[in-house]
Order: sequence, then structure tokens, then C-alpha cells
Amino acid sequence: MDITAELDAMRAGVKGCALVAYTDLTSQLMLSTSSVSKPVQEEMNALAQAAQVSLDGGFADSASPSWGGTPPELAVLMTGSEARMFLRSPDNPAEALVCVLAPDTDLDAAVTQARATLQQIAARG
Repeated sequence: MDITAELDAMRAGVKGCALVAYTDLTSQLMLSTSSVSKPVQEEMNALAQAAQVSLDGGFADSASPSWGGTPPELAVLMTGSEARMFLRSPDNPAEALVCVLAPDTDLDAAVTQARATLQQIAARG
């Protein structure tokens, strides 16, 4: 299964998931995306930037002392209308999944599915 198929499977398997993207944190580029509707490029750029800031940038730097000096693996930004989840790949720390979820999505289930998706992506080499 290719990366897009893995992302499609994750999106279908998480109730309330509108978008899943695989991103490179260093370049802030989306490598592959699965979405209910086609997002505009500016939205994708903003999501990639938010992932970088949350996992490697300013937010991550301020949270780093709480995590023993290591960069965070997971960040969740919540509003009344959505949750944005960023999960770093354990196999390639410069890559992450970005998920846009409904505010009532089961975040534990979404994180579990995202971790499994990252394992599947890493397994394909």
C-alpha cells in the first residue's frame, strides 16, 4: 500500500477525520494528503507550518523543559470547530502526520490510528 492509500485508510478509520497529511517538518512541505475535500494550497502551507512550530519550533521549544529537553512527539491544537493533531514519526523525526479532526473526535483513537499509520509508512521503506 502506498502512502496515500495509508492516509486514506486512516481518514476512513477515524470518525470525524477530515484531513490526514504526511509532512516534512524541515521543509514544511506536505508529502502526501488524504482529504474529504480538496484544500487550498494556503491551507496546506499553514498546516505544515503549524506542524513545524508545534513539534520543532517555538511551541516545542517552550514545552521542551517539561519533556526533559526532548522535542514533543504529539501536539494538539483545539478550537470550537476542529482539532489539529500533529504526530512526529518515531522512525524519521523530521516527518509527521497532520490531522484535522472534528472537535468531538476520540483523540485517543486518532492517536492510536496515527501511530499505526506511521508504522505502516515506515515499514514500506
